[in-house]
This record gives sequence, C-alpha cells and structure tokens, in this order.
Amino acid sequence: MPPKRPRRDGSDQQHGAAGGKKETLRDRRFDAVNAGVEEACQEVEEERKQLAEEKARSIAEAQEAAIKLKADAAIEVDEMRRKLQEERAALEEEKAAMEKAHTFQKKKVLLNVGGHRFETSLQTLTSVPATYFASLFSGRFELTLDAEGTYSIDRDGIHFRHILNFLRDAGSFKLSSEVTEGQKEELAVEAKFYGLLDRMMPYYAQERVGQALLQRACLTGTNQELRTAVAQARVLVFEIGSTTPFLTDEFQDVQFAISDRVVNGSPVWAASSGIGELFVYRGVPAGIDSGMMVIGDMAGCVEGVDKYSIFNTTLTGDTGAAPTDLPTDMWVSKARATLEPEYAAAERIIPGGNVVWVPSMRITVVHGLRDGDPTMAAALR
Repeated sequence: MPPKRPRRDGSDQQHGAAGGKKETLRDRRFDAVNAGVEEACQEVEEERKQLAEEKARSIAEAQEAAIKLKADAAIEVDEMRRKLQEERAALEEEKAAMEKAHTFQKKKVLLNVGGHRFETSLQTLTSVPATYFASLFSGRFELTLDAEGTYSIDRDGIHFRHILNFLRDAGSFKLSSEVTEGQKEELAVEAKFYGLLDRMMPYYAQERVGQALLQRACLTGTNQELRTAVAQARVLVFEIGSTTPFLTDEFQDVQFAISDRVVNGSPVWAASSGIGELFVYRGVPAGIDSGMMVIGDMAGCVEGVDKYSIFNTTLTGDTGAAPTDLPTDMWVSKARATLEPEYAAAERIIPGGNVVWVPSMRITVVHGLRDGDPTMAAALR
C-alpha cells in the first residue's frame, strides 16, 4: 500500500512556524555573539597596537637618552681630561719654578762690603721683604760681578756682620750688649740704608729722644726736672685704654711712642697704632688745669691750645709728668671718646656736666730705657 501522505492540517503548520522562529532567534544570537567577539577582538588588537607603539616609543626614547648620556659622558670625560692636563701643566710649571727658586735661593753669594768679604746665600739675603737686598735681587736690575764673582757694596763693612746675622735669624736676633752707644749709632745708619732699622732696632728713635731728655736734665735741670726726665725715659712706648668696653675704637688700646716734639714744655707721645692721629701731651700749664696730661688730636696738640678728648685730673704743675706717674682712677672723658650708651649712663665729674669718669683705665709700658743705659745710669747717679 502506498504510504500515507502527511496531513496538512493546522497542527503541522503551527509546528513549522515555531521551528522557523527558533532558527531565526538562534541566528540572531549567533550573529550577536559573532559581532561581540569581533568587537572584542578589535579592541584587543587596538590595545596590542597601542602597547606596541608605546613599547617602540619607550625603546626609542631610551635609545635617545642613552645616546645623549653617552655624549654628555664623553663631553664630561673630555672636560675632566682637559682640566687634568691643565693641572698637570700647572703643577709641572710650579715644580719647575720651585726648583728654579730652590736653586736660586741656595746659590752661594759672595759680597765685598767696604773691603770686608762675606759669604752667604740668596735665601738669607732676601729673607726679609721690602729691603735693599730684596730689591737688589728682585730681577729688576742688571747686576755686575767682579772678576772673582763677587758683588761689591760701597758701605761700612765693620757693622755688616750684624746686618747679616739679623737676616739669618730675624725672629730671635738680639744686638749684643757689648755694642757701645757709638757703635749702635753707626749701626743704625747702616741698618737704615738696608731698610732694616725699624726691624733690627725697633725703638732706636724713641731711645734717642729719651737719652736727649736725660742729657738735657743732667746738664741744666733741677732735681725735679731730672726725676721727670727719668720717668719719661722709662715710658718711651706705652699702650693706653680701658679694660671695660667704655672707650670708642679710636681711643681704645692705642699704642703711643715718644717723639722729639715738645708742646707746653713736655714731650709728645704720638699714636703708632689705632685709628686717626692721636697724641698724649701736657695741657696748657696755666690756670686751674695747671698742665694736666691729656689725649687729643692734631687740633689740640698745639702750644697754648686747650682742646682734648681725655685727660687726667691730676695736676702736674710746671714740671710735667710721665703718663705712668698718674693715678689710673683719675682719667675722665668727653663724649667723643666714649661709647654712647656708656657715656649716657656714666658718672659725671660735675653733676650735669659733659665730662665723665673713665672706669678701669690702664697704661702698659711697652718699652723704655734700661737702668744700664749710659745716659740713664748717669741720670740716676
């Protein structure tokens, strides 16, 4: 029997329609999944490309930095090499100069000073700056040697040994006590020629002033004048100041040296250190002041002028006095010599006045004639 044909009733049609919808839905889902996968793959690919580009860029930057670092390092190495070469050249130059100087300084020098022959070295002769020999062997002058290779100096050769001994050991040189006053005067002339007087005999000029004071007092003075001259000759150089911060720098810790100048019948000590021009001298020997010892500038240090900044209230009378004879607690000061705060608070010598007491004033003797000096010995007798 032939097979039966399928029935084409409504149920078959409904079944076919349902199957078609399922296939369509499945196809749509498949397409959606594919689209999502493709989109995800594209994003992954984009990220991969970005990563690759960033990696390539980083590598390029690293290579560029490495090249720059290498170039900078090369420049730095070249600079270090150049500096090293310069330092080496400078060192070699300095070494050569030192060797030359060493050879120069150790070179034996023969001198003929006034017919007296001496042998020394350039190191000794040029050991003290700003002297005759430092200038002579500075290289600025053409020097001439005699046939025996000797430098001739037309000066007194008898005292030159003292000059040479000082140059050999300037720091501890002491003139022998056996040198007489006459020989000392001759030596001073030679030391001055060689530019060494102030260093060899630092107080020579002041000693001459002290000796002149004593000689004059011995010849024509009274006993009082003689005692005053002795006191002054013992204080040829002194330092004065306050041990407290009371005076201005101009008047604090100033060293004074006696000079050959006389004002109001008494010697003048001139400042050899400190600020400005200051002098210690006796004031006008008349009136109530009666020649008090004062400290002032050039304007006041004039015969018959009564102008100063610091003075000692002790009356010295007509004979004058040495600064060390005066009581240290009797010094007074005007405003110029006193620090402003101290001046404002200081005790006035006269209530309401402009002069104040200077506390803790001191005078320290730096140099004076010894009792063994011939003129001092004669005055003491």
